[in-house]
Amino acid sequence: MSRRIEKTFQYPVWDEWRVDSFKEGRQGTFTYKGPEFLTVEVCNDPKEENYGKECGWCMWEKADLERPTGADIMRITVDCRENPLLCEIINDEGREDMVLHRRSREWKVLYEGPEGYPDVEYTDEVEPMDIYDDNDIGYDFEKNEWKIPIRDWEQTGVNKNLTWQQVRDTRDGHLHETDAKVGMSDAPDELQDAWKDYRQKLRDLPAKMEAKGYEPWQAVQMFPIMPKDMRDPEESSDPNDPYRDGAFPNDIKIAAQKAAGKK
Repeated sequence: MSRRIEKTFQYPVWDEWRVDSFKEGRQGTFTYKGPEFLTVEVCNDPKEENYGKECGWCMWEKADLERPTGADIMRITVDCRENPLLCEIINDEGREDMVLHRRSREWKVLYEGPEGYPDVEYTDEVEPMDIYDDNDIGYDFEKNEWKIPIRDWEQTGVNKNLTWQQVRDTRDGHLHETDAKVGMSDAPDELQDAWKDYRQKLRDLPAKMEAKGYEPWQAVQMFPIMPKDMRDPEESSDPNDPYRDGAFPNDIKIAAQKAAGKK
């Protein structure tokens, strides 16, 4: 088992929330706490689409390191004293102190939604995982270096090339999906009113967002929240669940693909 270390380091912080720009030279300070060495499995078959991408999991236990691996996979070990930023991003073990930090930090309004619509928020209390995307890490075999993508708007699924028509098409889809919720004879008046209000907010969304000066990619992040009876008892993490948090940008992406004849 790799011994555990603590390594404080500085890392670049973006100029603006979710924007891939570092011109201001802002720096953050963070302390990595974890194994001294981490080993990552990377696809090394140039014929594969995921060539150079992380294709296994991060390892540090002896039993995992002794496990056989495929011929198309290369294991690369990272010295966390030399590259603590990368280790913080790829380390899968989790930290209780960071869970508490994420739950307690202050969030501020970045884009204020019209009345009845959610705001888009940001925080100044950033950490490396806010800025760097752990889901798309790669390795450049020619340069022998790691590639850590920035978690900007596009990387989180927001398409800045959206049109208002695509927003309306997706809005219409959600109206169609909830047609049966209107006039439910066995539902309490309070719930029926909630559904009517939700559907009216969907109808009003494009005009209200345009009136506030927002672009389609901003507006799509402020779709109204569905009444609770449309959600599972526990919040879903299924990427195919249209009612999970963050689903709307993905729905818009799918709508755009259909419009372009790609899906």
